[in-house]
Amino acid sequence: MSSNDKVMEMQDTDAYLLILWYNCGKDKERDFAVRLMDSIRVGLGSARANAVPMAVLWLLAASAVAVYYRVPGAADVFEPLAKWQTDSGWIAAFLNRVVFCGLVPGAFLLCVRSIRPPRPMLTVLVYCLWGGCWGVACDAFYTFQAHLFGVGTDAATLVKKTLVDQLLWNVFICTPVNALFFPWVANDFHRGPMLDWGTFLRRDCLNILVANWIVWVPVTVAVYAFPLPLQIQLVGFACSFWMLVALRVAAKGGAR
Repeated sequence: MSSNDKVMEMQDTDAYLLILWYNCGKDKERDFAVRLMDSIRVGLGSARANAVPMAVLWLLAASAVAVYYRVPGAADVFEPLAKWQTDSGWIAAFLNRVVFCGLVPGAFLLCVRSIRPPRPMLTVLVYCLWGGCWGVACDAFYTFQAHLFGVGTDAATLVKKTLVDQLLWNVFICTPVNALFFPWVANDFHRGPMLDWGTFLRRDCLNILVANWIVWVPVTVAVYAFPLPLQIQLVGFACSFWMLVALRVAAKGGAR
């Protein structure tokens, strides 16, 4: 083989590898697009299945903001709650989530036989501790956002806080951690088969994330419209409402 033929063969090989690399990249892009569309369909399906309670939650959030700022004397009703949060700090945040994300859903679990876990008291205790720790973490995050963007309730400030909340805090902290925690509890505190990170992010996190965005973006805007001491207290109530909806759906499924 002449030197020219060798050069041509090397060029053909390089061209083939380049085309192969390009096609692999395109395949990955197509796979990601398909997975993203699947997650969007799952999220939309979840939203449609829970359209009524979701609308109720949005209405409650919007009504709370309207009442607080438009009804004379309404802010005074919330003042003791705001004072308790200001004076007690992380303790108030912890106890709020213990009640709303631990004891209230736990009572529902204990009362409904079809979804009662094998170890109900341990499950409720773990929910209480988990919810309390999230209360402290969320309170610190809300305080950080207030230092970063201020305590104003103008549209620009609300948009900034909501974007950081949903695109950073929710994506990188809340969703992955909860996607590990809740299946572990549901599996009676046994770890399921280990998944590679790609499968975990695609199958568990992305589906949850899309569904959460549909439900929680309007609620998050409403929460940030309140003064800082009330934010952690009111979001605990919203979380409790949505957990009860999820448990009610699970109870209906178990009764079939």
